[in-house]
Amino acid sequence: MDETTNDTTAPSLSWKVFAAAAAAGVVLIAVFLNLPAEMWAEIDELPLHPLIVHGVIVALPATAIWFMVAAWRPKVLARTWWLGWTLAVLSVLGVIVASSSGESLAAAVGNPDEHAEAGDRLGPVTLVMAVLVLALVFVGLIRRIGPLDRVVAVVGTLVAVALFPLTYLAGHSGAEAVWQETYAEAKEPIATDQRTFTMAEVERRNTPAECWTIVDGVVYDVTSFISRHPAGGADIRAMCGRDASDSFLGQHQGQAEPEEWLATLRIGTVGG
Repeated sequence: MDETTNDTTAPSLSWKVFAAAAAAGVVLIAVFLNLPAEMWAEIDELPLHPLIVHGVIVALPATAIWFMVAAWRPKVLARTWWLGWTLAVLSVLGVIVASSSGESLAAAVGNPDEHAEAGDRLGPVTLVMAVLVLALVFVGLIRRIGPLDRVVAVVGTLVAVALFPLTYLAGHSGAEAVWQETYAEAKEPIATDQRTFTMAEVERRNTPAECWTIVDGVVYDVTSFISRHPAGGADIRAMCGRDASDSFLGQHQGQAEPEEWLATLRIGTVGG
């Protein structure tokens, strides 16, 4: 480690600047801890929790990455210490708000235990990470105390590494709680009994309210997919009531995902 704590050429930080930045972050965290939980319940009549969780999932890994670089590169620490401390404080604030808003959301939709437990584990580790960021700035730029700077670097790096799986588990468990059942239902076939339809029957279903189409001799009811098509509903509406084999296969042939979604909408075959 040729550019670590033995590098005395890195610019130092003024004690007053450090103290002001540290105090500002600590006061902000203390204020957020004492704000009423219901303050974070919703925004514009929608639950705030999902929005905050997305922010936390970005801020925490960013803080961890910054620490793992700055801890072993003194020049990076000297130039970007303010960024690391800002990310650390934002991460703590985000976890506080996510916890409070999560409790409010749970009152409305129920409490997903796994997601709540993952969030509870993340809170203390996020706070420890913030303390270690502050300690790293102090021993790296204010006052070097024997081997303490290296101890802080090693411990902080281990905590930073631990943040990645903890953040993933919190985000993934939340996504499962919200989307797993809906996503699984969307992949279920809409018809278990397959019939044979005439071309005339398909042609009559030619509106967005009832949209059937044919691809390679198979009849599909794509009505529900008009609003779900990633590229917009126009392409699906253009398939209504006709044989759209050339259109679909010309764009999606050999692509696994479009073919999988189309298969869920199969209702029979064309004949007669």
